[in-house]
Amino acid sequence: MPGSVTTWFEGQPASIRASFFALAAAVLAACFTLTIRFATAEIHPYQAVFLRFAFGLLLMVPMVMKAGVATLVTRRLPLFGVRGVLSAAEMCLWFMAVLYLPLAEATTLNFTVPLFGTILAALVLRETVRIHRWLAVVIGFVGVGLIIQPGTDAMQPASLFPIAAAMCMACAGMITKQLVSTESTTSLLFYLMVITTPVSLIPALFVWQTPSWTAIGLMAVAALMMNVMQICNVKALQLADYSFFVGFSYLRLPIIAILALILFGEVPDIWIIPGGAMIIGAAIYVALRERKLARKTANDNSVTIPAQDPQGETTPRK
Repeated sequence: MPGSVTTWFEGQPASIRASFFALAAAVLAACFTLTIRFATAEIHPYQAVFLRFAFGLLLMVPMVMKAGVATLVTRRLPLFGVRGVLSAAEMCLWFMAVLYLPLAEATTLNFTVPLFGTILAALVLRETVRIHRWLAVVIGFVGVGLIIQPGTDAMQPASLFPIAAAMCMACAGMITKQLVSTESTTSLLFYLMVITTPVSLIPALFVWQTPSWTAIGLMAVAALMMNVMQICNVKALQLADYSFFVGFSYLRLPIIAILALILFGEVPDIWIIPGGAMIIGAAIYVALRERKLARKTANDNSVTIPAQDPQGETTPRK
């Protein structure tokens, strides 16, 4: 931005700046989905996934050069590997959903990530999940049932793609939570791209066809949008609390619904409204509840510990 605009923007309240970045991230996420729909009209979703990660890897090079190779040192490559495979699977499933489902439906069903995250936290990490969060999970999946209508002629098998993608994303997120305590941001992004690029190439080879320059350009733009979206998310979270930020992430649903109507003539099914409200409401509740519990745990762990100062006096230390 020009200097005067930058100065004006930086002079705005933190809430205004956070809203700008959070809204920008939601718009970019919606535009990314639309770009994938256009690209997969020409090339197979598996091939699109490979190109997305390949371009993402190229875009990581300047970041690694700036941060230094030392930031990539790690002893947890096996975890990175599992995370990479799950992320590649998630992206393949999501691209299939974008190709075969109405975009509003695919997006809404993919909002079940926090619900699966809660289930995994209880079953795998053995976290205590109390009745309020379990009720939220049940309500969220009732919303899923309203949208996909299992057992009826209205159900589409493709509806399982965004749900399976959400499961993979939740599993990858669980691993990421373990990695963030010891790994740098640069290594988290770099190893994700290094692992997912060759992994996603394997299924792509079975359906490979020479892409046009248009398809290549679309995937390059999609990769750039994802990188910028991640930066916007970080900026927003640096300026505002998660409870302020989380609502903006769901704005991509109405944005996608409107653009899909204009560009593709897709009219959302009537059951998207009550089902989506239940899924989004449950997901927001679960996310905010987890945030509250994380803060409580952090406060409980902040215990006063006796410590000696240089003169030998015992002083309280947090």
